[in-house]
Order: sequence, then structure tokens, then C-alpha cells
Amino acid sequence: MPRVMRSDDWDRLFAPNAPKRGGPLRALINLVLFALLLGALAVGGSWLVSERQRQAERLAATATAYVATVVPQRTRVAGATQTVAAQGTATRIALRTATAQAAASPTSMPEPGIGSGEVVRGGNLRREPRIAPETVIGLIYPGDRITFLERRTIGGQVWFRIRIDQPAANRSGEGVPAGTVGWASALLLSTPP
Repeated sequence: MPRVMRSDDWDRLFAPNAPKRGGPLRALINLVLFALLLGALAVGGSWLVSERQRQAERLAATATAYVATVVPQRTRVAGATQTVAAQGTATRIALRTATAQAAASPTSMPEPGIGSGEVVRGGNLRREPRIAPETVIGLIYPGDRITFLERRTIGGQVWFRIRIDQPAANRSGEGVPAGTVGWASALLLSTPP
């Protein structure tokens, strides 16, 4: 039922001793507090999004980092047996891959690329553009000269298929040999031309 206006409403509601209902100053204070709350939520939300992006980049960099596992193993290379001791799994995989590539196509011409560059951060070279232990071919080091062959974006992550043209002279370990082709995260590489 609608309220009925009474003739003494003005005196009753706005008299000096009338009950306080807020007024324009209270409305302004509420509006300012509401705006501050929305601003704090916006700043916190943008910080959270940027923090998640940084975390995803750190995770990608960590996932491509090399963790050495020392397992002695006998490896057959070009008909000779040698003992591979104190080398990481990735190095053994690189050795097998390089041997298989050399045996499969000893006189093949390298495929043309979309540009050249170099490795900026060391990490893993992979058979496929995804992070999984079974895709690791071997290690790439900062300073390795490369040719970009293909670019793909998968799940927001940019990957390049590259060929190692010249290994860096100051490698801190044994990496993939020249001529090896594989996928590397764009976070590890210079920007292609």
C-alpha cells in the first residue's frame, strides 16, 4: 500500500531535532567509499593477472631447464661401444638423436629458414612443441646460432622449430650438435627477423 503524504512531513523530517537519515554528505561519503572499494578490487585483480602471467613464464622456464641425472649407460655409436658416465639423460638422448639423424640423411641439404638468431637462455630442445620429459632431444645453450624454420602458438605459448647452425664456443656442458632440428620455447630465443 503506498504511503500517504502528510502535510507535516516537511517539519517532521527536516526539523532540527528530527531523526538523522543521512543527507547529501552521507551519500557523498558512501559514493567515495564505494569508488575506493572498486578501485582496490581493480588494482588487486590486475596484479593477480600479472602475477599469474609471471608464474606461467617462470613455470615454462623451469620446465625447459635442464636437470642432470647421472646414470651410467653403455651407448653404441657408429659401431663402437662407449660408456657414457656422468652425463645427463638429455645428453644421451641428444647423442642418440644426432647419431640417428646422421645415419638417416648423411648428405641431405638443410631446409631453408625464416630467419636466423641465437639462443638467449639455455634450455631443452624438443621433438614436439610441448613440455613433457619424453619430448626432450637435448640441451641448447646461450650463444648457440640458430635458424628459425617454423613458428607455432599453442595454448598462448609461442614455439619455434629451429636448426642449430653453430654451437656456442663457451658452452658449459655438452649440448645438441650442429644440424640438430627441434622445437624451443620463444622465451629461450632471440626475436626472429
